[in-house]
Amino acid sequence: MANPVSAIAFRPLQELVAEADERLAGVEGSSLEKLADQLYEERSRKSIGDFSVTHRIQGFWDRAGTEIDLVAVNEAKQTIRFGSCKRSPGKLIADVNNLKQHVARFLQTVPTYQDWTHQLVGIAPALDAEQRALLASHDVIPQDLKDLTHGLE
Repeated sequence: MANPVSAIAFRPLQELVAEADERLAGVEGSSLEKLADQLYEERSRKSIGDFSVTHRIQGFWDRAGTEIDLVAVNEAKQTIRFGSCKRSPGKLIADVNNLKQHVARFLQTVPTYQDWTHQLVGIAPALDAEQRALLASHDVIPQDLKDLTHGLE
């Protein structure tokens, strides 16, 4: 197997930088999802925030292309929260309709939660007032890392 560094000798630098940026974006995206899961669990353990978790948080994926980054369950209140995590607030806002479609497919696949209260949350590293308002106008709770770490000190 060739050493990846040797690719520099025969690939344009712009191409290598673009590939590295794409790989970094993938790592950052999955890391944000894991961080959001951990923050939800920790906030629940410390009774901080607006959602108590009674089931381990996990994402949901299936072969039909359904992908939900965060699925948090509160059995006591029969509430389930579905979240989309995006590094870019613009992509998060653009993904709202996809999230809603994925949630609908989830509820068809797992009918147990159909009669429960459903909440949508959009998570990004940082959200400004305008981005928060846009998400809220689509019935999506806006959350950024500042929100999710508040009170954990």
